[in-house]
Amino acid sequence: MPNREDFNEEEVKIAYSIARDVVRGKLNDKAAEQFLIEKLNTKPYTAQTFIEAYPAMLAGLLYKKTLSDLAVKIYVEAITAEYGLATRALALQAVLENIEFWEKNESKRRGKPTVRKSQRALRQKLLASPPETIVYPDEVEMSPKAYVEGAVSQVLVNRYERDRDARDAAIAHYGCHCYVCGFDFGKVYGALGQDFIHVHHVIDIATIGAEYHVDPIEDLRPVCPNCHAMLHKTTPAMDVNELRAVITASVLPDS
Repeated sequence: MPNREDFNEEEVKIAYSIARDVVRGKLNDKAAEQFLIEKLNTKPYTAQTFIEAYPAMLAGLLYKKTLSDLAVKIYVEAITAEYGLATRALALQAVLENIEFWEKNESKRRGKPTVRKSQRALRQKLLASPPETIVYPDEVEMSPKAYVEGAVSQVLVNRYERDRDARDAAIAHYGCHCYVCGFDFGKVYGALGQDFIHVHHVIDIATIGAEYHVDPIEDLRPVCPNCHAMLHKTTPAMDVNELRAVITASVLPDS
């Protein structure tokens, strides 16, 4: 049977999809484990490793079994594609928890400090290079203009130039936390999350066409990546107050 390091990309993606089905309630743990044992010709322990890591990454919590570097990369990138940058940060926190857990146990077992160098290096690489393929229609190229917006530029999709001063003015007014749900990256992630926030254009600028002067207080709102993605689930984008009401309704108990 293969060791954890021996699985190829296709096999890891199969394991990821099965772990996701468990979290979504489509499979129970036992059925998922048995499927992976048979499909990947692997051991129960390894099947459990694939299954248990996924929910831990979504929550930023420790998973105690060790994934290969390839599996970590695939899981983190797939989670990012599905849930956005905020959940990517949680996944990478879970990876760090696992690395430190492994290093502590191995150092004790070997009687000397032991470092999981390759996975620490991989985590640093993933931290330093969030994917450019996650694009929001109003997350746009920065251009030094006096609050003038427009002028389409081609970067993966058509984006509109946005003045950094307008972004900074909006954040200065509303604060560096999500206008919709209140999430504050600095409070949750410390220095890692300091000053991190998206800025959402309340008017769908893709429908405007010509250049115009933007009012950073009236036209822009700081939002977290998750809320930003939800705002753009509709066309044109959902109103920020409407999404806030959706969140409020979902967390309040039924009356």
